[in-house]
Amino acid sequence: MTAIRTMFEENAEQYRVYIEGLEESELDEMIDYANQSGVPFRTSVRDILSQVLLHEQYHRGQINRALRIESAEPVQVDYITFARL
Repeated sequence: MTAIRTMFEENAEQYRVYIEGLEESELDEMIDYANQSGVPFRTSVRDILSQVLLHEQYHRGQINRALRIESAEPVQVDYITFARL
């Protein structure tokens, strides 16, 4: 668990530094990349960051479902809860 927490904290810090350094105009910059199958795509930074956030939420929901199956208390995952902090 310690290694996972360290990796999470380092990843969060890298995202924070990256996002804080972005200018509004850079959000519409187009990025060329290929998916895991090698299919090329072109997507804006704005849409890529939105995908990262939404995909993370998807996995949080999966984890909460697994916790419920084991009769454990799921964690709060609603964005509004964190926005209130």
